[in-house]
Amino acid sequence: MAARMGGLLFRYISLLLLKNRTLGRVTEEMARRRGAATCIAYGGRRIAFDEFNRAVNRRANLFRALGVQRGETVALLMENRPEFLETLAGLAKLGAVTAAINTHLTGAPLIHCLDISGAKRVVAGRECLQQLNDALPRLQSLRNDGIFVDTSGENGPAMHAGCQDLDALLDGAGEENPPPVKLSSHDLLMYIFTSGTTGMPKAARITHARLFSGGYAMGYYGLHLGRDDVVYNALPLYHSNGLLIAFGSSIVNGCTLALSRHFSASRFWEEVTGSGATTFIYIGEILRYLMNAPAGPYDRAHQVTRVLGNGLRPDIWIPFQQRFGIPHIREFYLSTEGNAATLNMDDVPGSVGKKILRSMNLPIVRYDLETEGYLKDAKGFCVRCAPGEAGEMLGQIKATSKFEGYTNPEDTAKKILRDVFRNGDAYFKTGDLLKADARGYHYFVDRIGDTFRWKGENVSTQEVQEIVSGYPGVHVVNVFGVPIPGAEGRAGMAALMLDPGASFAPDAFYRFAEERLPAYARPAFVRIVQTLEVTGTYKLKKTELQKTGFDPSLVKDALYYRDERARTFSPVTQDVFLEIHGQRIRF
Repeated sequence: MAARMGGLLFRYISLLLLKNRTLGRVTEEMARRRGAATCIAYGGRRIAFDEFNRAVNRRANLFRALGVQRGETVALLMENRPEFLETLAGLAKLGAVTAAINTHLTGAPLIHCLDISGAKRVVAGRECLQQLNDALPRLQSLRNDGIFVDTSGENGPAMHAGCQDLDALLDGAGEENPPPVKLSSHDLLMYIFTSGTTGMPKAARITHARLFSGGYAMGYYGLHLGRDDVVYNALPLYHSNGLLIAFGSSIVNGCTLALSRHFSASRFWEEVTGSGATTFIYIGEILRYLMNAPAGPYDRAHQVTRVLGNGLRPDIWIPFQQRFGIPHIREFYLSTEGNAATLNMDDVPGSVGKKILRSMNLPIVRYDLETEGYLKDAKGFCVRCAPGEAGEMLGQIKATSKFEGYTNPEDTAKKILRDVFRNGDAYFKTGDLLKADARGYHYFVDRIGDTFRWKGENVSTQEVQEIVSGYPGVHVVNVFGVPIPGAEGRAGMAALMLDPGASFAPDAFYRFAEERLPAYARPAFVRIVQTLEVTGTYKLKKTELQKTGFDPSLVKDALYYRDERARTFSPVTQDVFLEIHGQRIRF
């Protein structure tokens, strides 16, 4: 059945691409077809499909009048609210490209993302204005008249002298569909930023086709969405799960998106129940948060029958289903920019399923973590893993499974592996270890390299090291991830070698990390070391540091943990270690 559906899906998506559908055209199409039906439910508001299209048109017509051209990039820094989607779709109608900026970024990472996007204009929600104001003195690329602030009843700091009130400008904008721009489904829709495996965030190129393939593959095929369904989403819209899958599924299938401003474990099920949601999109960490929350009256009052997402670890899979009465979990494997995709349609606990399309070639090859290289056969080609053997998954690059790459060609080239099984072939390097059983079901094992996942985000150790190196008195810093009982992914740990005569100031370092790093990238632990070992090529060694972790019985150096209650870094004693392992201290 799954194979037959996969074939149908392939033909359906092929037909879709031949139609050259774009977000702007589908927004207008759904306004005609669905009219007064609810497109977006947000707070107490219910926005109909035709109303959404009119709001989109106001933004499109305004930006057209302001001179935004096809192919121009406009940055968007805004938390979850309908105006985010109205801006995205409005710019899409003009053929402009939206750079969706992570709203947790501040300082250097924020400036980096704005710079590499090439954006000359930015639309910022007033709720994000402070971090933009702080970055403006170091931003040289923005036009003097290119900063637009969407107030929309939001509270926030006063607008910078050069900012324009977007809401005031929209008052005079027309609601008619703007003149059509000749676009293909293969034109760029937006950039979504991803840490990748090393370095600062990279801008992944997202086409209109990728939005629609995600919406149909995950929404139509994975969740069997119909017009009466309601997709609840509390994930950020700058995140691929929130935008490409949640919004993509709702808009292309003509059903309702119930949008939450932020994820909250305490109000999650109440919002899900109140919205009438029949499904929701997750990342594994939020399901663990829900499991850790106390029982409540809405735990089983909802109408959800299936959920879809990634990162759900096997240990809470069945307990989650049993506690909340969710019959079907659709766990998938897919990266923001990658061409390797699997989906679990058969309720196999712990599995990310089988490849979505039969045409996909997703080999798992042997990878040596010590040498950070691929094991080769006598002919110099990669070696496929046996069933049950973990290795790196690759995605063959071809017409039906493209890799669109990043804004930086060098970053794109680094993710392509050539001459894998024969001379001239090319594969996308996922950077992830997976294994597959004899039946073809895949299982996620871990990420390769320095990057680790924490709170649903990829944390680049190099990025954190660069920022922490700026702390006064730090000579060398080595950042890595350590597992914590009861938590998904790995928490960050920073081993600091200080300058001679310098000392560690827990309160000041806490404030430094809070000001310079997004919440998910702030070290949960700090270890003060006398020396840091390096390899022959001067790469910092992490293995031994990771093995000892934050166990005070194994570590003789000074150890600290991020104490959120005291807003400082407090010593890790044996009692504290036991509290963390007993999940009485959480991060």
